[in-house]
Amino acid sequence: MSTRSFRWAAAGVVMGLVLAACETTKIAGGGPAPQTPPASPAPPVTDGTPGGGSGFASSGNPTFDAWRATFASRASGSGRSQATIRSVLDGLVPVEEAVQAQSFDNQAEFVKPIWDYAKSAVSPTRITNGQAKLAANADIFEAVEVAYAPPREIVAAIWGMESSYGGFIGTDDAPRVLASQAAIGRRKDFNETELLAIMQLIDDGSATREQFRKASWAGALGQTQFMPSSMLQYGRDFDRDGMKDIWSNAGDALASAANYLTAHGWREGQPWAVEAHIPEGFDYSLGDGRKLTVAAWKATGLVPATVESFADSDALQAELFLPAGSYGPAFLLFENFGIIKKYNNADSYALAVGLLADRLAGRPDLSRPWPGDIQMLTQQQAKDLQAALNKLGYPAGAVDGIIGRGTRGALQKFQKDRTLVADGFPTTDMLAKVLEAASAS
Repeated sequence: MSTRSFRWAAAGVVMGLVLAACETTKIAGGGPAPQTPPASPAPPVTDGTPGGGSGFASSGNPTFDAWRATFASRASGSGRSQATIRSVLDGLVPVEEAVQAQSFDNQAEFVKPIWDYAKSAVSPTRITNGQAKLAANADIFEAVEVAYAPPREIVAAIWGMESSYGGFIGTDDAPRVLASQAAIGRRKDFNETELLAIMQLIDDGSATREQFRKASWAGALGQTQFMPSSMLQYGRDFDRDGMKDIWSNAGDALASAANYLTAHGWREGQPWAVEAHIPEGFDYSLGDGRKLTVAAWKATGLVPATVESFADSDALQAELFLPAGSYGPAFLLFENFGIIKKYNNADSYALAVGLLADRLAGRPDLSRPWPGDIQMLTQQQAKDLQAALNKLGYPAGAVDGIIGRGTRGALQKFQKDRTLVADGFPTTDMLAKVLEAASAS
């Protein structure tokens, strides 16, 4: 399972969990999908003037205009039709760089405390609306559940998390935001691949240019927020009308999400996680990412908190997850937790999807509440903690203010050496202890 990390923002209580190696949230497998090579290259797009100009009206940004002319030629050479290239790229004006950066840096799953994110995601309204949607679309969910591996509550939870069950699918133009990122933002190759996917979807009749005018700020599409390359590879025309209409057709959207999870290895019949009760005197340093069998975890004294058993088999592998350290609920995570993270690569997101799915299925709420009165670290305080741990000989990694596994593991070793509760959970009280020790050294 991928490395997890906590990001601490300077505004105060701001803990979220994120894959440290990934630059942004990965929405429905935002990596590039295989593209079908053209039978023969098409000529580059020109306006017929001497020298072969691009023919696009200026956006007012020379850097963007130069990128667009070059990319249009690349798209033409990859086999995309000139009409589609023109429809996708003509008239685009880039999103301001500051607006782009702010959108990426303020993603809720990365800047909210995990308990605040979970509470808002699994709200009474979202539970009630989700149960109503499950009932109203019972035939669709039945057919999707028969065709694909994940249970209906997981698919419904993703639907609820991504678009409030189709209530809001975005108002941004996907080509505009993707082109802006490719030209003047971050991850040029990634965003160009997504634009090529949009063109291919239009060329093969799976979607229209107008549909792509309803997207998220990052270019994710429809009721289940697929990136275009994922829509190309995993999208499903569930009603067989010739379109992958994940914008207005709930069946297409839900089948696409279920197909995505299935293709990434959903373990049918296995849980995503089970809340665990932690016994007195438990060694919290075991929550360091290691995987043990359910039988081995039970041997440490862990028992299920709200259900009869952790899983059908004691041989299943699981990881102890302590999102709030020793201050909140604990979970045994199974392989399906990692599959949810293929959809959006944040622990807080996967946790919220799982918890919402449990409630939609009528399973009990958590037995232990989330902490509400812990003063968390600012980003600068997180940097101070990392620097002090490094000074003390506990390798915390880069001093970047992002509390990842390296930092938490270093803090656990510090805590264990001083007979403290070794949960690796960085509070202001723990920061004070580390700073005091570093000063004395």
